[in-house]
Amino acid sequence: MAKTAKAKVAPPDHLEVSLFDPEMDLLLRAGIGGLATTLRWIERSIQSEQYDEDDFPESWIDDGVPWELSSDKILFRFADPEKVEDVFKPIFQAAFGLCERTIDLQTTYLGKQQQSVRVNLQRGLMLTFLQHGKTRTGEKKDSELNIEIDGKSFQFSTRCLDWYKHQDGYQDLIDKKKGTLSQKSAELPGTLYPGAAVRHNGFAGQTKYEGSVSQLLAAYFAPIGTLALPINRGSAVLLVPDVQDLLLFADNRRKITPSSYRDCLIGGSGDAVLQLYARLRGDDTKQRLAVASVTAFVFRPTAWASQQKSRVAAEKIEPLDQRRLEIFRYAKDHFAPRKASRKVTVKTGKGKAAKSTEREEFFWSDSIVRPLIADNLAHRRDWFTGFTKLFVDRDPANGKPFRDRLPFERTGLIAMIKADVWDKPGQMALIGAVHHALRGRYGQIASETANQKAAMQNRFRGEYERWRLAFSGAKTADQFRHSICDLFSRVPANKELQANWTEVLPWLDESGWQHARDLALLALASYQGKGAKELAAAAEASEDADSASA
Repeated sequence: MAKTAKAKVAPPDHLEVSLFDPEMDLLLRAGIGGLATTLRWIERSIQSEQYDEDDFPESWIDDGVPWELSSDKILFRFADPEKVEDVFKPIFQAAFGLCERTIDLQTTYLGKQQQSVRVNLQRGLMLTFLQHGKTRTGEKKDSELNIEIDGKSFQFSTRCLDWYKHQDGYQDLIDKKKGTLSQKSAELPGTLYPGAAVRHNGFAGQTKYEGSVSQLLAAYFAPIGTLALPINRGSAVLLVPDVQDLLLFADNRRKITPSSYRDCLIGGSGDAVLQLYARLRGDDTKQRLAVASVTAFVFRPTAWASQQKSRVAAEKIEPLDQRRLEIFRYAKDHFAPRKASRKVTVKTGKGKAAKSTEREEFFWSDSIVRPLIADNLAHRRDWFTGFTKLFVDRDPANGKPFRDRLPFERTGLIAMIKADVWDKPGQMALIGAVHHALRGRYGQIASETANQKAAMQNRFRGEYERWRLAFSGAKTADQFRHSICDLFSRVPANKELQANWTEVLPWLDESGWQHARDLALLALASYQGKGAKELAAAAEASEDADSASA
């Protein structure tokens, strides 16, 4: 019996990518948003005639683009189903580029992007999507780069690249023998879906994360729809918006990209998300948001995989109400990153010809208070909650105590305390009472050590340490009440306490003492009366010594 020839199946002449398909999860929906952003950017470039002749096919310019973009889906139509590459290749080339050997996602920003911003965003991508060396080619070590900002030369370290995986991603969508759209499922590795991994190497075929061609296309455009920012050299936050409307998201995506290096600096996931919301809303508070929420995924090395940055935490943060947004604006204004400098000695030559020259090197020092406030507001807590941690914890980046940097935050803390940020009675009065008591104690020390500058400074520092240890070391309500009453008892006529004692007392009970401890330490950090200048001078001298030894 003669064999029956199989009927030839026509290759697909279209591809529909739907935002609310069950197979599309949060990250992939953001990827569809990134794809829509790129398509919208191409449409605008063609309409405004801002493109090179080789950028797009002539048919797109004469007859229109081969896709339809709506609020919930993208429909691609292939005029020649055996030349799908002609559709996807120009889209990938427009989305994923390089500029000065740095990743350039030109559809995600407005105008011209600063090199310092591009360098920082690339570091975020390399800590999330492009961790593995096989996903990129270029130099194997970081290069030092001097970039001028506001007339001063800042030093950055960056990895110069010549290629990265997303640039050729369209090839994975195509059946290489036929040139048609691939019908097979494809693996979604960590490079495309950060956090995805083979669960069991012995059963890699069964436990790897796979998806359809629609999911693969969405995963490739996830870097466009999301925002990856480094926290420091070893950890990063990946911000994933919950996209609900492709047209709105495509119009607003460019607004959430930082426009200056200062805007790239974040201290944690809450800080990163709230800064994103602030950029999205801008000055127009009535502007409709394109996303329902933003989920922040934290990537950092773990004890079991020190070479890899694993996804270790996730937080879903919804937009703030008007009151919390106002408090965060105060925090952004009063705790912005500051420019700092240090002396660096450079030796050249050998033997008698050796010379040492000294140059000034500038760097950005970010606030440690703003990230705390942002995390509190994101979780609907009082903005000062957990201030005690800044007196107890150490910076994981360098192992130094956070409290060493608090003197540089004093001006911001004073401005914050005076702002309209208090919603409960007694909070401001408790800070005022501690300030009054500290002023009295430093005044007594100054009178007892008149004309003895060294002794006075030593006693000022000792007094500060006494109350720092007493408040931050309190583990129970009784211990804290004993400490703060001890401070109040040493100075007579505390008018602030006398006038508001009925509002202050509830904060000292069993349910409120931890808030009172945070407020007492906030008062200690923001004290600006007699003795404060001497304490600040000692902190600056300590920072200079650390910079010199670094």
